[in-house]
Amino acid sequence: MKGNTMASLDVASYNRQGKVFCAANTAAVALTAVATTTTGLYVFNPYGSGKKLIMVDWGYASSVVGTGVGNLGIALMPAHQTAVTNTTPIIVQSADGAGAGTAAVAKAGSSATLPVAAVAVKWVGGNIWVTGGTGDHPYQWSGTFDGSIVVKEGSAIQFTIVTTVMTGLGSFTWVEVPA
Repeated sequence: MKGNTMASLDVASYNRQGKVFCAANTAAVALTAVATTTTGLYVFNPYGSGKKLIMVDWGYASSVVGTGVGNLGIALMPAHQTAVTNTTPIIVQSADGAGAGTAAVAKAGSSATLPVAAVAVKWVGGNIWVTGGTGDHPYQWSGTFDGSIVVKEGSAIQFTIVTTVMTGLGSFTWVEVPA
């Protein structure tokens, strides 16, 4: 990255170098609140990888109408030397079209046991519910990090909820740079 402004994150240049990666759920999954056992979508950077994950963007599409108030957020697991148990892996793809199995160090999944619970860092959406009536249920949310979140070696990023469980599909895009 050049300089110290968010505008200096030149994702297209990193992508031409094969350093941009993405992961997304391929089946709807119920999100969990922050805990050591998690479901939804998470991306983790293995301890000792020698890389930092500079987060670029995220997306989430709800697939089940909520039954109450629900809030969607992003959570970070603090760096830890103990490995993540990736119960249900998801394929990490190169964003330049090279496909899976390219040089990504990051791993992704939809079900894991984390060494420590993540902590919510951003609330990005939600739905409202009117008892005895009709609630508001947004279908899709998306946003950019523009490098404002970095996943260090041994840490992870994930979607999280509070209140009512949300079920859907998530995606993350990131740049891998030397630690």
